[in-house]
Amino acid sequence: MNSSRDSVTSPASFHSLEVKSMVSSRETVAAFMRIFLISAIIAGVSFAQSSFEITEGRYSDYGMSSEQLDEPLSVTITSGSSGEPAADYPVHFAVTAGEAVLEGVPGYRIRTSEGSEELIVYTDENGVAEAGLILGKMGEVDISASVFDDDGNQFTSVFDIVSLDIKKIVFQVFGGLAVFLMGMQMMSFNLQQVAGNRMKSILRTLTSNRFMGIIAGATVTALIQSSSATTVITVSFVNSALMTLQQAVGVILGANIGTTITGQLIAFKVTSYAYPMITVGFAMSAISRNSKRQMWGKVLAGLGLLFLGMTTMGGVMKPLQGSAPVRDFFTGFSTSPFLGIFAGTLVTVLVQSSSATVGLTMTLAGSGLIDLQGAFFLVLGDNIGTTITAQLAALGCNRTAKQAAMAHTMIKLIGAAYFALLISDRDGFFMSLVRSTSGDPVRQVANAHTIFNVVNCILFIPLVPLVARFCRIVIPSEEEAEKEPEIQLDENLLDTPVLALDSLDREVAKMAGISGKGVRRAAEHFLKGKHSSRQIFAMEDSVDDMQRDLTVYASKLFKETLSSEQSLQLPVLLHTINDIERISDHAVNMVEARTRVEGNVLDSSGPLPEAAAQTFEVLSQMSELMVTALQEHDLRSAQKILQLEGMMNQIEMEARKNYSSSLAQYGDSNLTGLAILDFIDYCERACDHIKNIAQSVIGGGVWIGQEPGE
Repeated sequence: MNSSRDSVTSPASFHSLEVKSMVSSRETVAAFMRIFLISAIIAGVSFAQSSFEITEGRYSDYGMSSEQLDEPLSVTITSGSSGEPAADYPVHFAVTAGEAVLEGVPGYRIRTSEGSEELIVYTDENGVAEAGLILGKMGEVDISASVFDDDGNQFTSVFDIVSLDIKKIVFQVFGGLAVFLMGMQMMSFNLQQVAGNRMKSILRTLTSNRFMGIIAGATVTALIQSSSATTVITVSFVNSALMTLQQAVGVILGANIGTTITGQLIAFKVTSYAYPMITVGFAMSAISRNSKRQMWGKVLAGLGLLFLGMTTMGGVMKPLQGSAPVRDFFTGFSTSPFLGIFAGTLVTVLVQSSSATVGLTMTLAGSGLIDLQGAFFLVLGDNIGTTITAQLAALGCNRTAKQAAMAHTMIKLIGAAYFALLISDRDGFFMSLVRSTSGDPVRQVANAHTIFNVVNCILFIPLVPLVARFCRIVIPSEEEAEKEPEIQLDENLLDTPVLALDSLDREVAKMAGISGKGVRRAAEHFLKGKHSSRQIFAMEDSVDDMQRDLTVYASKLFKETLSSEQSLQLPVLLHTINDIERISDHAVNMVEARTRVEGNVLDSSGPLPEAAAQTFEVLSQMSELMVTALQEHDLRSAQKILQLEGMMNQIEMEARKNYSSSLAQYGDSNLTGLAILDFIDYCERACDHIKNIAQSVIGGGVWIGQEPGE
């Protein structure tokens, strides 16, 4: 009974057990809650440490090669959740592009050794880590700064720095420009040699009106790849009265269009063919025995050098794109039109080649250093600067030549002025037009150059007479008394031997005209007493001065690079100059012989006066034909001279026979006859020199019997 009673639980006991069970459950829940909270806190701390923010400090984005960067690379590491600095945390600095060496900064603990391309720097109490940097060779350098969380996640910031080598930049830019100019000069010079005579004939024959003048100017400039040479020869033609001012303006407008061919040629991406062009061109010029092929080989080699120069300049400019100060400098050309135009003008004046400065502008655009608008302003300046060549060529020339040079400058200045306004709106019509022509910045600059000159030409075509009239007002022509023509030799043409030789040839013809007039007047002075001896002596002095100037010019031309044909022509021209001077000397002899006679020689008795009259007629014809033969390279006139010279020899021989008969009849008393015989002898000697000149014309500017190139 007791046992069964003990086994029965009273209600109070059940209540006590329930209470204990509830207490135990609460403690369990509380324990779980405490565990959960601790886990959450731990997880929160872990989460906070797994997220970082990296902030770059202020640093220089460029520095000098082989030198330490002015300011160390600095980053600040903070917790992504709390924003608190992450102290004593490792930051991995590494060189990811370019050449550079990282080094520690005093005050910061590092793990790896200095002088490597990777450096681990521990942050200070402010979460800041710094690393020094020594830049290597010129180029773009990228430095990464990275931190890793507990889960291995990487947080990185990258520093973009440009390593600059001033010496390399200067030498490579100017060296590339020098190679470009050398290639341009080689190509242009040999094209002028190949197309020299064709170029002159085009300019002389295709300038009947302004439209034909434009075609002629564009054609010649495209052939010889030099607008400067075209404008110089145009000024020279105007100076020699071979071209009117209005014709010259038309040629200049055409030359402005023709010169854009160079820019379009450069814009083709054929720089990889530069070395093959140079190799093949050199082989052609060195191996071929044909002078034309040699010249074409040099043209090809020059084109290769041109592209090589562009590549050289572009290679050194591309890294500069990463430098903010450099970018800001070139950005100034866009924000300040005057600055861009002035810079383009100044550089073109210095290098004397608009093609070179346009090419340089294209390189800047291709390297991303300058935008299209800034490049356009530079191109406008390039076009103004190229007019300096014509201005220099006009120095020492007559007023009309100066007017032609002024017209060239005025056209460019007006064009640059209104175009600067048209492109001042970055999104305006002309800027949009240029952008629509190509997506390549280099081609856009070339097209901008072409568009400017074509539009400017179209605008000025109807204004050519007004331009010519305005230039005559600003530089009025002088009303001068009739005087002997002066020698007009342009030193600027010496760089272009084909043009210099042509100029020398024209001046020789001019000298022949003075000498021919002088000898005719001297003959009339002897026979009839006409014309003053002082006037004839003055003409002889003028011929002597011309001989000196032409000889000096020819000697300078000898120092230039001449083709085989030119090397044969130049000595013949020198002999022609001497022949012309000797004709003038014989004119002086005739004047001196006049002092031994009185009255009109033709009224004297005997056969000698008649022979003297015949001599005068032959001499007059030959001297006039001499000028025609030289001016026009007229073979008929030269052949006629040879026929007349044969007649002169017969007249002189008959005169000597007659004088011998007279001497036997009258003895020594026939002094007039002796003076007449001397006069005939002087005429015959003058005609011998005229014959020499005719033979050079028949031989094509070389000695008869010797072909050019032999």
